[in-house]
Amino acid sequence: MSQRLPPSVVVIGGGLAGIAASVQLAGAGVSVTIVETRKQLGGRATSFIDPDSGELLDNCQHVLLGCCTNLIDLYERLGVADRIQWHPQLYFCAAGEHASNEQAIDVLEADDLPAPLHLTRALMAFKTLGLAEKLAITRGMLAIIRFGKCRSKLHGQSFFDWLTGLRQPAGAIRKFWAPIITSACNELPQRVAADYAIQVFQEGFLAREDAYVMGVPAVPLVKLYETAGQAIQEAGGRVMLSCRADALVYEAEHVTGLRVAHEGTIIADAFISTVPCDRLRRLCPPAMLQVDGRLRRLDQIEFSPIIGVHLWYATTSDRPVMTLPHLVILDSPLHWIFNKATNHDDLNAGQHLHGVISAAHDLVNVPSDAIMAMVDQEVRKAVPAARDRELLRARVVKERRATFSAVPGVEDLRPPAIGAIPNLYLAGDWTRSGWPATMEGAVRSGYLAANAVLKDQRRSTESLSSLDAAPLYAWLTS
Repeated sequence: MSQRLPPSVVVIGGGLAGIAASVQLAGAGVSVTIVETRKQLGGRATSFIDPDSGELLDNCQHVLLGCCTNLIDLYERLGVADRIQWHPQLYFCAAGEHASNEQAIDVLEADDLPAPLHLTRALMAFKTLGLAEKLAITRGMLAIIRFGKCRSKLHGQSFFDWLTGLRQPAGAIRKFWAPIITSACNELPQRVAADYAIQVFQEGFLAREDAYVMGVPAVPLVKLYETAGQAIQEAGGRVMLSCRADALVYEAEHVTGLRVAHEGTIIADAFISTVPCDRLRRLCPPAMLQVDGRLRRLDQIEFSPIIGVHLWYATTSDRPVMTLPHLVILDSPLHWIFNKATNHDDLNAGQHLHGVISAAHDLVNVPSDAIMAMVDQEVRKAVPAARDRELLRARVVKERRATFSAVPGVEDLRPPAIGAIPNLYLAGDWTRSGWPATMEGAVRSGYLAANAVLKDQRRSTESLSSLDAAPLYAWLTS
């Protein structure tokens, strides 16, 4: 009697989308081979060893919010949810003269009012906003609530144009709407599609009382993915690191294999590509581009850069440079400062801060030394204790193609998981995940691709985790 072998799937790319797809398939009994060019899993959301100090550093600070339900689900599957520190208080400050007064720091924290009212009192207490700006922001939030699920009709215009049409003052845009959206979507309000931005506020700030709470990994990012490889291998799969995918093999209207440098051709029943869109296009022979409409316009998707700057300031245990866990900086080319010091660090050796610049279109080609000097200057403006401290060292990390650019019209270019080639499935934050370019979007896309594979193999699928809206918000948007 012949024995039916379990179906096999090759997952190309070991970022969050590839990890999510692989873990879900492995849990369903599917034999998975994950192929990753780098030496570790994690893709762009990972860590590297600093050649100067030997320290493990993140490419850039990645955070999640309470509304990132599928990313949280993945962390729970991997058994690393306890490695996320949650911050119910978000700290904002203005650069310049306001920063010299520590009392000028504004705190966004929910109170006991039901969503979507839970952040209203905190926002009304912001010292960086005038009364007219606060009232305008309130009008803007009411308009966002009224849109409900109909936000897609706004995809053709920028968020900035939508805000100006709503008569939002320049100060409200500059000091509230822009900092949040630039960080969340990695794109400027003048460039980001209005529906993506509105989704951020609907799901991240309005729908539920804890949706805005920020989670920050308490360990280097690469430490979050160690158990993923173990889970895949324990289920009979394979993790191939430091392996470069060269080309997909296309025969008889199906993908039959993946050519891997120095490894030959891997044969499987199905293939999930989670690599960036430009990389996928290079893997496809011309015949695939002609047959599958998902692949034809991948070269039209643009990218948006992120710059991360690691800084170490001279300090002592009784005189730290920064005590807050983070700061959102307003009216500054530097958007965030994260305090990377822990209770176990020897601050006598210097305090580690990390600056983040999102949508860094104007800076990505600037020399690293100039970026470092600018960020150091902005840190000293925003953090008074840093002004008399020596900058011991710094490292600039440029992610030129950090995310796809969430501009108006890009949704038409984002492909779904399934298409004309029946055993080729697509995932990645740039695919049609239902979310902008975020880690949540990447995980959602991986789960969607895995579900598509399981459905085609007539196996049980899993529903994506969704955000349970608070009753008042659900009633207002119904």
